[in-house]
Amino acid sequence: MATDTLAAGEVRPPRIAPVARRRRLTEGRVVFAVVLVVYLALAWWMWRQQFIPQDSISRIANAYYVLFSRDPHLAAVGIVWNPLPSLILLPFLPLGALVPALVRDGLVAALVSAVFMAATVAVTRDILRRLGLARAPRLILTALFALHPMIFWYAGNGMSEALFLFALMLATHALLHWFDDAKPERLVALGLSLGLAYGSRYEALAPGLAAPVAVFAVSWWRNRDRKSGRLGIAQTDAVLAIFPMLVTVGLWAACGRIVGNQWFATFSSEYGNAAQVAANRTAIESVTGSTLADRASYAAQQLAGLEPLAVVVALVAAFLALRRRDVRALAPVAVLGSVLVFDNGAFLVGSSFGWLRFQIAVVPLVIVLVGVLLSRPAAAPAPRVRAAGLVAALLAVAVAVPSTGLTLRNPDLAREESAFLTTGGAAQTRFLARQHLRIGADIDALGLPDGSVLTDAAYSYAIILASRHPRQFVITSDRDFATILADPKGHNVHYYLVSAKGASDAVRAAYPTLDATLTAKVWPDDQGRTLFTLIPV
Repeated sequence: MATDTLAAGEVRPPRIAPVARRRRLTEGRVVFAVVLVVYLALAWWMWRQQFIPQDSISRIANAYYVLFSRDPHLAAVGIVWNPLPSLILLPFLPLGALVPALVRDGLVAALVSAVFMAATVAVTRDILRRLGLARAPRLILTALFALHPMIFWYAGNGMSEALFLFALMLATHALLHWFDDAKPERLVALGLSLGLAYGSRYEALAPGLAAPVAVFAVSWWRNRDRKSGRLGIAQTDAVLAIFPMLVTVGLWAACGRIVGNQWFATFSSEYGNAAQVAANRTAIESVTGSTLADRASYAAQQLAGLEPLAVVVALVAAFLALRRRDVRALAPVAVLGSVLVFDNGAFLVGSSFGWLRFQIAVVPLVIVLVGVLLSRPAAAPAPRVRAAGLVAALLAVAVAVPSTGLTLRNPDLAREESAFLTTGGAAQTRFLARQHLRIGADIDALGLPDGSVLTDAAYSYAIILASRHPRQFVITSDRDFATILADPKGHNVHYYLVSAKGASDAVRAAYPTLDATLTAKVWPDDQGRTLFTLIPV
């Protein structure tokens, strides 16, 4: 029988009380939780106001085809646009059977963007903490970033900006961390973050190159006292930073080649960026101007609208970085600044729409640069001088809030955003959302079998999401689309559904005389012009 009696000479070991594992209520967790609640409420409100852009709906649709189309398969997500904004939605799409608004009205995309933008704010706060900012200025800067109207708007509308900024801020955090301790695992984190950014947006190509170049330069400079091996160390560090990005770019290019016979469909496809810009060039230039000087002025006005003192902050940061021999300012410039250079360079040569959201990286860039300015140098200035600098820096950030609020309502500078924030534009977007629901319901009422409606999903995606019977549509991601397009009658297609505004509509391109045929039904836009047409085969 077991007994607690000790033998002679034995000493009872001390009892160790079990350690209760408690999650500490840290500043970072509180910031994330508070911002998340605010952003989720914002996403809900934007959904209720029907402020979810069609671009967000299209990202949902690309994921939807993977699971619920007539030909469900992973490649149905498409190869034209980077896949991550759609792929992260896949686990939530089955919930649309219980709550149709999640998918049909874009609510799921809005909620996901709220989560990622809240995470972006949390990463930004941690960057400021790592820079050594005291709690008060750190939290003030974090709040100014979270409540910046551009960040606030894209936190709740389901677009890819939230995910993209999250990846960029992770990359900035990793690069700053490596500047501090030179540990190689920071470079792995940097490379993975850049790969994540490329999965979201192709503009990540810029920091994917700029950040490894910065790593090489800093590594080379750090090892200037070495008599040998200096170049090898710098090369190794740069490879660690760039390798995950190279793998991501290579894998996505290979997928594009296998699925659509195009290495980089974003640039070469008839649905890609270049084709869309070419088709809308007249409309773009009517607002932005057609000359290089016009476009440069337009981009400068957008940047000034979002961050009026960005140039001043950048110049002061550069001056102090050189004076202090502080390389930390290089991190946000290499990651966030390179995105701005890429986007504005594309716009200047006429290869971009010049949307205001392409300038969104300037907001975290200014925040982090101000954080670098306020970080404690080796020789601290007098308290009064430091206090004055703190106030000036915070005011430089705060002035962006009212400035951006005005810019977002400017129909010239904010062509997308002002459509929701002005009375006439909001009414137009709401009408379009309701009309897509109406078209889906009207087609459902016909009681058609699977594969009865031939349509180009690049234009009719919102109608497909609105339908309760998505399998009735033959869409461009179906592997037999080209075969059916060549012989619709032979494959029991009953109707063509074509867009009046679809410059690259595959159905209209295959049958250019469709407009002259007898139409079954026409749905107008808010101006009475034809929006979609249903035509018997």
